[in-house]
Amino acid sequence: MTDFSADIDLLFGELPFADRCRAAKNSGFSAVEFTMPDNVPLGELGDAAAYEGLKTSVIQMPEDKAALAFSKPMKKDFLAAFEDLADKADFLECRKILIPGKILAENEFDDARDAFVSALHAAAGKAKRYGIKILIGFKNGVENPGFYPASTLEVLEILDELNDDKAFGYLYDVYHAQCTEGGLSNTLESLSSLISHVRIAGVPMHEEPDTGEVNYDYLLSLLDAAGYDGYVGCSYTPRLKTADGLKWMKKYL
Repeated sequence: MTDFSADIDLLFGELPFADRCRAAKNSGFSAVEFTMPDNVPLGELGDAAAYEGLKTSVIQMPEDKAALAFSKPMKKDFLAAFEDLADKADFLECRKILIPGKILAENEFDDARDAFVSALHAAAGKAKRYGIKILIGFKNGVENPGFYPASTLEVLEILDELNDDKAFGYLYDVYHAQCTEGGLSNTLESLSSLISHVRIAGVPMHEEPDTGEVNYDYLLSLLDAAGYDGYVGCSYTPRLKTADGLKWMKKYL
């Protein structure tokens, strides 16, 4: 049986943020994932998830705070933001934090990339003290020109430089991978030891995963065969109301 995590930044968006936990549980999800909101009290969010018996699989750092990592002068500010987020993740018993990338101008790329890797390296000690793994993923460059990282190769280069499997892992988003590089089966099989979280969506419309060009029956079976024991994050834009489009999930539960 696959354990699914609802990305409540996107799913159940018709409901108040904390109420999305109840909707996720009632729909068969085992966990939720989200960008840490500024306008929802932490206790309210934690109580909602705990009351529904849900785990928090991944917390994403807000993009404006993650962008600090790409500027060497802002490194201390990034680390302060990371420590604050790690405190919140620990309160929510979440052990994975996603640090998103950023759109970079060509003339700033080298310096910004070096600053990013340096900031991540500096955050590793804080993460390990909390028992938290920092996740790095990519967005496809077709829809996000100039975004870094923008491929599996670029993520692997970062992870290779960081060289710390206990502190860092790969968030593999099937949607973004299929949009630009394909090779889904090979990636899932060959990089299974590095992949710490998987996200899915239909391609090319970013809708429910029962539409489009990706055979998720096959991919999810590959994950099982590879021994993947994490959550599969459902991170897509529902066609209508979220609950109306969840029939696809029933056969996996």
